[in-house]
Amino acid sequence: MEKILHVPPDGEGLRLDRFLAQNLPGVSRSFVADLIRGGLARVAGKSAQADRKLQAGEEVRLREAARGWSSGKDPLKGWIIHEDASILVLDKPSGLLMHPLGVSWLNRPELAAQEATPNLAGLLLAARPELRRVPRLGIVHRLDRGTSGVLVVAKTAKASSALTEAFERRAVSKIYRAIVRGRPSEKVTRVEAPVGRRSRRRRITVTPFGRPAQTEIRVLERGRDAALVEARPQTGRTHQIRAHLAHAGHPVAGDPDFDKAPAPRLMLHSYGLAFSHPRGGKAVRFNARAPADFIDFWRKLRAAARRAG
Repeated sequence: MEKILHVPPDGEGLRLDRFLAQNLPGVSRSFVADLIRGGLARVAGKSAQADRKLQAGEEVRLREAARGWSSGKDPLKGWIIHEDASILVLDKPSGLLMHPLGVSWLNRPELAAQEATPNLAGLLLAARPELRRVPRLGIVHRLDRGTSGVLVVAKTAKASSALTEAFERRAVSKIYRAIVRGRPSEKVTRVEAPVGRRSRRRRITVTPFGRPAQTEIRVLERGRDAALVEARPQTGRTHQIRAHLAHAGHPVAGDPDFDKAPAPRLMLHSYGLAFSHPRGGKAVRFNARAPADFIDFWRKLRAAARRAG
């Protein structure tokens, strides 16, 4: 299916991405960006870049993005650790976005399923359409796109409120596994350092201008120039574990902000979550075994260490 737009006289000189954002009501900026990156927007018969300046009278053709990622009987099949009337616990794969960028999807949840890039919000809407009645489609906490592992989703407004409050009160115990660079000397380390963004910087790091944060780091196994560690964040700052491990001199392997050596992806895995069930208050704990790429990478590092003597 194709949509055709014509550039009016007052559109002369507009960038392609801006023109599409103005002429595709209800879509997010990230959706427009994905259209262009995927070669689905053509100007004068040719694929064009986002900064392409348009001329009055030009024809812009849009092909509908393939959205098979959100179709199927149950797109969450294989990820479900536990499900009941109040919560859905998933083993999120690495590489999956939590939700589209921007806030448009919060007001119109269907936009999440229209994104060209797969995202958890869109999958939840497709698999559990009743979540439309729950704030943020039940998403009460986040994992980085590159992070795999345990994630809890609220299935009712009451569960959403209870879990959100539990995360804010730090009443949720979170355990992560990470493969880090270097060889930590201490078996257990507690990092207490504020994290945040420095002025005009996008990267989150340790900075005196950040918010207080604490992480307990325990070494599970050491290699020659790497280690397998367990991280227990005591606070819930964005990118806290990554920033604290880098600050300690042992960045997570594959971290795009702190690690330069090759790795298959960000080697950070949400291993466990423990909290009071929002219905009844019973203490529950859910774990997810590290995925194959994580295990294989650690095995290769250990094998390389043995070969090196």
